[in-house]
Amino acid sequence: MIDSYKELKDFTVLKENTAKIQEISMLINSLQKERGYSSGFLASDGKNFKHKLLLQQKTTDFRNKNFKEIQRLSDLRGKINSFSIPASDAFNRYTLLINSLLKSYLFSTKNIKNSEIEQKFYSYTHLLYMKEALGKIRGSLNGIFSQKSQNHQLLITAIHAKGEYDLAKEKFLIFCEKNILQSFAHILKTQDYIWFTQIYSRYTQKPNAVISVNPQEWFQRTTAIIEALNSIEKQKFQSINHSITQHIHQAKIEFAINFLFLAALFIIITALGLMIKNNIVRNIQLLQQYKNAVDRSSIVSKTDKKGKITYVNDKFCAISGYMAEELLGKPHNIVRHKDMPKSAFKEMWETILDKKPWFGIVKNRKKDGEFYTVEVTINPILNEKGEIEEFIAIRNDITEIVKLSQEIEETQQDIILKMGEIGETRSQETGFHVKRVALYSQILAKHYGLAEKEIQYLTIASPMHDIGKVAIPDSILNKNGKLTQDEWSVMKTHAEIGYELFRNSERALLKTAAIIAYEHHEKYDGSGYPRNLNGEDIHIYGRITALADVFDALGSERCYKKAWEDKEIFTLIEDEKGKHFDPKLVDIFFEHLDEFLAVRDKYTEQSSFMKEN
Repeated sequence: MIDSYKELKDFTVLKENTAKIQEISMLINSLQKERGYSSGFLASDGKNFKHKLLLQQKTTDFRNKNFKEIQRLSDLRGKINSFSIPASDAFNRYTLLINSLLKSYLFSTKNIKNSEIEQKFYSYTHLLYMKEALGKIRGSLNGIFSQKSQNHQLLITAIHAKGEYDLAKEKFLIFCEKNILQSFAHILKTQDYIWFTQIYSRYTQKPNAVISVNPQEWFQRTTAIIEALNSIEKQKFQSINHSITQHIHQAKIEFAINFLFLAALFIIITALGLMIKNNIVRNIQLLQQYKNAVDRSSIVSKTDKKGKITYVNDKFCAISGYMAEELLGKPHNIVRHKDMPKSAFKEMWETILDKKPWFGIVKNRKKDGEFYTVEVTINPILNEKGEIEEFIAIRNDITEIVKLSQEIEETQQDIILKMGEIGETRSQETGFHVKRVALYSQILAKHYGLAEKEIQYLTIASPMHDIGKVAIPDSILNKNGKLTQDEWSVMKTHAEIGYELFRNSERALLKTAAIIAYEHHEKYDGSGYPRNLNGEDIHIYGRITALADVFDALGSERCYKKAWEDKEIFTLIEDEKGKHFDPKLVDIFFEHLDEFLAVRDKYTEQSSFMKEN
């Protein structure tokens, strides 16, 4: 729209300037004749061209009414009429006035942006230069012919003008339209043009030639050539005006189309605006209802970008025991429970600052010191630039669920521990075995780098590693001496029996017990049972329990063997590195041997075990 309007305006201004250029051109033509008549008048001491000069001055004055910038013309005419200025000086002063008008013309056309019109004006410019050059030749030689003797300065002027004419003609021919070139070619073949070139050559190439040219005839015939060029100039103006008019018409059409398009667009935008406004109002109403629904059903708070509380709903106040005034402007640390590690909040803060939602379970402290547990979703709220404006947190109270879950888990732990003890009491003199194996497993898991929850499950479930022995006959389980091949086959089934007891459970703790029971007799080199697993195909729980179980079993006296000395135990464990045991776990065992020995020393007597539990 703006481009089409600007284009229309530019072409309209160009059309106005073109009309002014026509006026300039007509004034230049008149001044060129006046210059020529003045040269002849001064050179002949007023004998020639006096009447024609006066008539031409009136014509010039008529055409000069819109160009008041030519202020010194009357002064020049006074000097011409009084013969107080040489013909060459008068010629030069006229030339300066004409050049001033040509510059005015060039200023009017310098901002043309259309290539087609620019080329036409370029051609027209060189046509004007051709005419001015011919006018200089006409006027300068007219002075020479009128005084019937050579004038060196006028002769130099004529020669220079001829050079200007030839250069302008060459450029005119390059850029001119084909039909105008045909008209110009016709001029070059006329008798007047041929005569003009002959006369010019004669009196410029032979300065000492006797002057025999009638100045009246010279002026008349050279003027006829210039008038012929004026007819070409009219053709050029018609062509230029036609092109400008076409472009103005096209620009008007484009402007009208763009205007109609913008008008239609405005109507559409207005209609869409009304629709959007109605939708916004509706959405605001819906959002308010959603907010009310969330406030009624959830524990809600908002914080600024620095983590300061800016809003809490009634449910937040009710569960925390704080008044809203006590919470606003404070960080959420005000309700932080000591059981929540700083690392959890660090991870949460990094997530939401990365413009991502955070989900988790958080234990909080009430004002009275009691605790409550909530399931939390924290969402970053972004502005239109994608920058964080604030954070909104929506919580659900799961305190009772967590307590119930803890009770269930604690019950599971008790059951598992008792079942482990029951399984072990069927083997004589092994009452502390499950306790020590659990604590050995805990040490290995911690230094191996398992997660806290995994360590917890492993510690609780490891006492179940031999639970399958409840199904092994006493005659085999408590036999003094080496088992037969058949008896050994029966004994080995306790791993699969233990696995079958728990494998279908959905509880993570019992699933851990199933893995331990199934894989704690597998060996790192694949020679274990029941599935001959090897390396890291054996679950880490099985690898840890295997080392813990063997270490405790070798150091404990059983019905079928004596307890080994520490040196023998350590030698065997080192020898079995990479065979029976995971090499990394063996390294951990020896690096932290003092922890293992401390556990063994602590749980050696029945009284100690009973006191601890």
